[in-house]
Amino acid sequence: MLTVKNLNSGYGKLQVLYDLNIEVPEKGLTVVVGPNGAGKTTLLCSIMNIATVFSGEITFGGEPLTGVVTHKLAQKGISYVPQMGNVFAELTVLDNLHMAGYMLSKAEANDKAAQMTEIFPVLKKFIHRLAGTLSGGERRMLAIAMGLMKNPKLMLLDELSTDLAPIIAERVMVEVARMRDELGITILMVEQMARRALEIGDTAYLLVSGEVRYSGQADSLLHEPELCSMYLGIKQTAGKGGSAKLSVSDEGSENS
Repeated sequence: MLTVKNLNSGYGKLQVLYDLNIEVPEKGLTVVVGPNGAGKTTLLCSIMNIATVFSGEITFGGEPLTGVVTHKLAQKGISYVPQMGNVFAELTVLDNLHMAGYMLSKAEANDKAAQMTEIFPVLKKFIHRLAGTLSGGERRMLAIAMGLMKNPKLMLLDELSTDLAPIIAERVMVEVARMRDELGITILMVEQMARRALEIGDTAYLLVSGEVRYSGQADSLLHEPELCSMYLGIKQTAGKGGSAKLSVSDEGSENS
């Protein structure tokens, strides 16, 4: 559905990505992992025409995207959920959903908002509360629901687990997988919770210093001990009977 070919991009004169090549299969979950500063968010910003594209091609369903203004990308069916600032804190949950559905008629927006509360029951409970009073996990659920209000063909998700407790982050990962499995939405996800993201993902790319160091099946990357240890903070240790198991070297984060 989405193809990134020989992408060189960054911000102003600063180049971050170098000859990047990525393919996002339709109705699959593509995961991009890597250390801080690798260019993961820059990839999403390049697709959304927020970063500066120096050269290369980005196509969506075979149609060129490079240079297309951001709001036109939304109209084409691409939904972007940024890492931070992804909800309107001073508006209610319901108003946030209606804001996200600005391209819909009032009746369609109401129907879609009702559907979102069925998909994410926690939002129904807090439908008239200000978004700024929600917990971190609840705000992430609202941000995802806002992305879904646009009836997207492709969702770009940026570091949804940031600052969440592990149990809440796990709930978010389950919802992401459910969007693919039950709603059939194509997803490109940048994630610091590397091990869990690779477990639920279909295809994975490891970015290091703006370049792809691994591309292939997501779960196969977990069996690349050198890459996992060096760039993701995931180590393989011997379990009972000599079998290998995964552990996280940094207790606070899998990919700090």
